Formats: sequence, structure tokens, C-alpha cells
Amino acid sequence: MSLDVSPTRRSLLGVSAAACSACVLAACAPSTGGSGQSATGDSGQSGGPPVPEASGGTPVQVLKLAEVAVGDSASGEANGQKVLVYRPAEETVEAFSAICTHQGCTVAPAGAEFHCPCHGSVYSAQDGTVLDGPAPKPLQRFAAAIDGDWITVSV
Repeated sequence: MSLDVSPTRRSLLGVSAAACSACVLAACAPSTGGSGQSATGDSGQSGGPPVPEASGGTPVQVLKLAEVAVGDSASGEANGQKVLVYRPAEETVEAFSAICTHQGCTVAPAGAEFHCPCHGSVYSAQDGTVLDGPAPKPLQRFAAAIDGDWITVSV
């Protein structure tokens, strides 16, 4: 008596489905640079630590300093990129990308927060971290400075 050990159609379909599921899950995972951090610098956790400041770029005048009161935020553009600026103190400014990390909508300034009008994500204007989802990562941070009467941003 011999046993037939050839795979059945049902077992082949089950193995194929499991393999496809593994591929889909791997594609959804954040890419890492070997250090456990994603390519954008965060740990992949919702909110996560602030994204490191983008390096390089020439400072561009984005807004007049008088246009952004202490504790308030505003939007502008630097080298064709939409940016958000926050002024936490008299001599300090912060700048972030205005592109939501959820689905790429333009985020709007709202005092000490930034709000995405598309799906309701809320970011901290202090450090760009996610306060309320569905955004998966903080906003990209840009170098910002006060230069005379201007706020400059380097992208």
C-alpha cells in the first residue's frame, strides 16, 4: 500500500494565502535603516519622537516676524514647499512641513497646534508630534531662525 503525498489544491491555496499575507504585512511596515528607526527618523509609533531637523538648504524668508505672535502659528512657503511656523517664545521659532503624514493633505496652523482638515489629525506646534490620529508620524521639522524682521526656514 502506498500513500499519496502530493499536495492537494486546498493545501496549496492555504500556503499561497499565507505567503501573500506575509508580503502585504511586510510592505505596510515602516522601512528601517538598521537602527530600529524608520527612514524619516521616528520609531514608527503613533506620535513618536519628533522627526530630526532637515539638514542643508539655504535659509529663505518665509514670514515677517510681526505676522506671528508669541504662542501662535502661521503658514508660508519656502522653496516651493508649504511650511508651518510656530513661535513659542519672543526669540524662538519652529518650522515644519505642512504636509500631513497620513495622506498628504495640507495641514493648517491653529495656535499651538496644527490641524489636518481631511481626516482630523492634530499635531503639536512645539515639536510636530501627533496629538490625535490617524496620522502615523510627526511632521518633518525644518531649521528655522529669526533674522531681523523675518522668519527664515531652510528646506
